[in-house]
Amino acid sequence: MLHKKSSNNNLMIKALAANVMTAAIVIPIATENVQATPVTKTTFKDVPNSHWAYKSIKQVAEKGLVTGYEDGTYKPSAQVTRAEFATFLARVFESNERATVSFNDISDTHWANEAIQEGLALGFIKLEDFSKNKFEPNKPMTRGEMSRWLANGLAHANADYGKAIEEMANSSLTIIPIPEFYGGGVNKKDVPYIGVALGTGLLSGYEDFTFKPNGNTTRAEVATILIRFMDAMKKAPSDFTGLKELREVASTGTNILTISNLKKSEYGYEDVLGKSHTYLNNTGVATIEHAIFVDVTGSKSKGIFKDMFFDESNNIAFLNKGMYTIYYEYTFKPSRDVSFVGIKNGSDMNFASNLVVDKSKVEQFHLSSPTGSSKNEFLKGETYRYWAFNGLLAKPGVKLRGRTDDGSMFSYEVPK
Repeated sequence: MLHKKSSNNNLMIKALAANVMTAAIVIPIATENVQATPVTKTTFKDVPNSHWAYKSIKQVAEKGLVTGYEDGTYKPSAQVTRAEFATFLARVFESNERATVSFNDISDTHWANEAIQEGLALGFIKLEDFSKNKFEPNKPMTRGEMSRWLANGLAHANADYGKAIEEMANSSLTIIPIPEFYGGGVNKKDVPYIGVALGTGLLSGYEDFTFKPNGNTTRAEVATILIRFMDAMKKAPSDFTGLKELREVASTGTNILTISNLKKSEYGYEDVLGKSHTYLNNTGVATIEHAIFVDVTGSKSKGIFKDMFFDESNNIAFLNKGMYTIYYEYTFKPSRDVSFVGIKNGSDMNFASNLVVDKSKVEQFHLSSPTGSSKNEFLKGETYRYWAFNGLLAKPGVKLRGRTDDGSMFSYEVPK
């Protein structure tokens, strides 16, 4: 899956709409003044002790955040609507602040109007997200939309979350570890909010690592999300290693200082990004675009990017060896037809990594990467952008350095 830069320009965040998942369960369509009737029960006949979300559902019911129905059910598999989620978050904040925004489809007597106005006043609901002056209260919440509301809610509780959103929104270096980032299916405007949701653990990917930004969320799932949200509100962004990694990447193109024990000597990767480095074997000119680290020093890989790049089953030889794997994204302009093997021979390994990314990760996350064969995949006159990696021992005194043609450099060291 090696891509020329001319086509790879479209690899970065695409505002493509993914198909909304078909609802597995048909739920009643709420009318303007119909909602789940407040019920004081904290256990429900359709949520047995064995249900995966039993504890979370019981907890949110005890707190009065999510109520059941008159028939004694919770409807754990029903999709959560905008009106419902506005109500749930409003109950978390319990604020007296209210906006005075009028939507064409929300009357003053609508059961969720107070919650919606509270959300607008606190900022977890943004007026600019709605078109034609319609709120569409019965529309199921998408996971992308839910990420926006949750991240904005955290920003209301702690302004530094707002800074995290801005950093990821305004940087061309931002990467979030979901297949939809390179593969399509995520709106550019949702990227920083999904980043906050992933970085704090409010939302996570599915077994196939997809995030499904346009998918919906059930009442069972939202119970767990609300518990996590209330916990996150008590913490600072710096308490979440994953979010720190995402912020460092957005700022500097690397997560090295967050995930590894290396310290910057004087210059960092941010000083060399996009700057030319001519290969020692005269095969071409390369630039580093990103340097993503995964901690494989122990028996399990660590870091928010581990699932995006490192396959434990296929790369078990790297585990428990006191190493980090470094995934470099390069732009490469060959001066002659050359293979991946050819460019790495005799070149600075930080500008010409000697290993290709695991094939399963290339396919799952839609990464551009050469095959690693002796075939001349890089053709003179073309420009390529691709991922490759190498390893680094985490022993005290180990140094990591590289220099570009103009003398710019990066320099890190494991403290002795």
